[in-house]
Amino acid sequence: MVEHMGNEGFGYTLDEALCVVGFGGFQYIVLAYSGLGWVAEAMEVMLLLFLGPAIQPEWGLSANQESMISTVAFAGMFVGG
Repeated sequence: MVEHMGNEGFGYTLDEALCVVGFGGFQYIVLAYSGLGWVAEAMEVMLLLFLGPAIQPEWGLSANQESMISTVAFAGMFVGG
């Protein structure tokens, strides 16, 4: 069903647009790249989880300073996103 949108032309519902465009190779490539991005983010979080306690005594950090490293990393993800 195509809905008339005033003088702007015709519009599609989401389902209709997906049926018209289809799902093919390009969409699989985009899906793979976004999946790799999620893997990279998960690895960063895991590194923070395991490295934080390991570097705390090595660098002579307090618990607050170690927590600040993780906080700054997540703040960077927030700003980058």
